[in-house]
Amino acid sequence: MNTEIKERDKIKKQILDFATKSVENFLKENPDLEFYAFAFDCNAEYAELGLSFNTETAFQETLKDYQAGEFSRYYKSEEDIKELKYNTGDWEYMYFDSLDVFSNDELDKISNEFPDDDYKSWNKFVSNLLDFFTESLIEFMKTETYAKIPKTKDFICFCIDHDEDFDDAMERLL
Repeated sequence: MNTEIKERDKIKKQILDFATKSVENFLKENPDLEFYAFAFDCNAEYAELGLSFNTETAFQETLKDYQAGEFSRYYKSEEDIKELKYNTGDWEYMYFDSLDVFSNDELDKISNEFPDDDYKSWNKFVSNLLDFFTESLIEFMKTETYAKIPKTKDFICFCIDHDEDFDDAMERLL
């Protein structure tokens, strides 16, 4: 078997084991919550994978606070509210656990394989890693742990990168 395929399989197993264990623990600690969303909340440039949940109650409280605050004008339209709802940085249970898929030394080694100032290749690596995280999320969605998540009727799950637009993240899932 190709070494690269073995490595991919090993990393995917690491991600699935991490997500399964972390979500199981989180659900045990929060047995009364029901979620409208779960995210693989990533910073792919640093090969970091975070896990995030939010509840409708927490979202409504955040929306109420934002609509009453200094920048309330930014939280009036349906599109602005949707953007807030799926912005993991505003979630109650954001980054409740995280995994560094590669160490800093491993990332340095990978980046050193690219010619100096070859940002196009580095960006391609980051994009491929984000695609890989998305593939791992799809695999996680097939697990018993995922099935145990208390979900609202409109529950959604997605993989999103730091500062990425929600709609772009959803396109990757299709």
